[in-house]
Amino acid sequence: MSSPHADPARPAGTGSGRRILALHLPLLAVDRQILIAQASGDADAARHWRHGPAACHAPGPRGPMITIPNPAARAAGVRTGMTLAEARARTAGDILLAPADPRGDRRALAWLADLADRFSPAVGLDGDQGLLLDITGVAHLFRGEAGLIARAGALIRGRGFSLTAAIAPTPLAASALARAQAYTHAHAQAHPPADATVVVAHDRAGPDETRAALARLVGPLPPEMISLDRERLRRVAEGLARLGIRRVDALDALPRSSVAERFGSGLLDLLDRLYDRAPDPLHPRRPSAPVEVRISWAEPIGRAEDIAAATAALVDDLVADLGAAGLGARRLALSVHLVDGRLHRAELGLALASREPRHMMRLLAERLDRIDPGLGIEVMVLAAPVVQPLADLDRSLPGLGQAPLSAGTGGAAVAALIDRIDARLGNGRVRAVRIEAGVMPETAIKLIPAAIAPQRAARIDDGPHRVTAPRPARLLARPEPALVVAALPDDPPARLRWRGRLHRVHLADGPERLTGPWWESPGAPAEARDYYRVETEDGLRLWVFRSRGSAGLVLDGGGAADDVAAADDWFVHGIFA
Repeated sequence: MSSPHADPARPAGTGSGRRILALHLPLLAVDRQILIAQASGDADAARHWRHGPAACHAPGPRGPMITIPNPAARAAGVRTGMTLAEARARTAGDILLAPADPRGDRRALAWLADLADRFSPAVGLDGDQGLLLDITGVAHLFRGEAGLIARAGALIRGRGFSLTAAIAPTPLAASALARAQAYTHAHAQAHPPADATVVVAHDRAGPDETRAALARLVGPLPPEMISLDRERLRRVAEGLARLGIRRVDALDALPRSSVAERFGSGLLDLLDRLYDRAPDPLHPRRPSAPVEVRISWAEPIGRAEDIAAATAALVDDLVADLGAAGLGARRLALSVHLVDGRLHRAELGLALASREPRHMMRLLAERLDRIDPGLGIEVMVLAAPVVQPLADLDRSLPGLGQAPLSAGTGGAAVAALIDRIDARLGNGRVRAVRIEAGVMPETAIKLIPAAIAPQRAARIDDGPHRVTAPRPARLLARPEPALVVAALPDDPPARLRWRGRLHRVHLADGPERLTGPWWESPGAPAEARDYYRVETEDGLRLWVFRSRGSAGLVLDGGGAADDVAAADDWFVHGIFA
């Protein structure tokens, strides 16, 4: 029997052969302030943010505190966590300050992640200041890892952001190496140079060579670099420093049982992920599409016929992959990455699941004319983010050609028409009616984009009752108040004033009692309405109701039923043809 304090075994290497590129933006907030100043035409502020002392600040326990100083402010002694009074004293008042904008920083990072899709099918966020790209098996498309890093760096630096980069077998190792470079340059009070990149071995190195290179590069790192939770790791690093441990390799050499007992097993998990001894997943920013194909060129394309030919090739590849999986696409997403860093994205919904190439190409052709290739297109990606099973019988038989979906008078023809209108006018412009299990007329139906409507209407079984009275051809968006005169309180209307006009009622039929769901007003009586069909002397046929307990009833103009006089308990809700 093993001792409870036995040293846990060190896992063997995974040997996954992955290549992860980490792009760290250490001055993201500062760089955004420079871009904001440039966009507003304030050249002096942009110059000060670039060369003079400047910093972002946020509320803290002792008042506003520095969150990130630029290199000039750091050279003057300004540090993260310092109060504004201390920062001003360090710089003799010559410091430019701006409130931190974490939400804007995250939006900028998400925008850069969209641009980075051209380099990898899996792009994730590395905290609030970095990106992680799985570049396993794709570097050859960019003339090797050196070419990929150069192009990724040029793309992000061309947008005005400082950058450090690293390639390693695990996301944690790549992130730690990229952040360590930024830490080194920050303490040197300098912007990271254009070649601030660390590469662990190379993509064709064997497992042993890669493992040795990884240990050599991450070993000298300080322990607080191995996690984005810097505050927690700082406390661990302080405890390790008291033991004389200031490097990751020295920490990894300690008995694992002692490390787990004193600092918790989570630190061992981090070490194993760092050294590629345990799985270290990369979490993409958006879920990967079930089926996705891409094409890239060493020399960019720009002619309309080349773009159309590339799109047709992507459609053929996508249809082949859909057919192999027995799926049909309900949504298509085309991403076009330009040489100058711009991104064109088009999404199209399909009313019926399809893998008909001619139909898909016809829809995409509606959007290709809107693409301005500029200096050229370097990557195109076509994905089917929403799919559903599609039987083999739905495909055309071999040798009989591909009949377009518009040929015929069935549901496929209607679906094809909806798709083409949506592709030309914009997604969601064609609406479909969905029946809801609601009692009140305004909740019984809902308009939804036709492209995402179910292929068959769901059967609504809301009890044994059925509608016995006809419904108006036009239902008003909101019930409109009306002044009603009746012979007796519970009689149908005899006269009503609606929209400023007095109408005399010639015929009336009703009432039909509709009661709202009891669960929507717990502890209070549910709303009840008595509906009447009335015909005026001038031939106007209206659907009116008397509200009995109209709490929560929204009127035309946005008011509530309680906001009107007691006499205004009658409402017009629809108009018959």
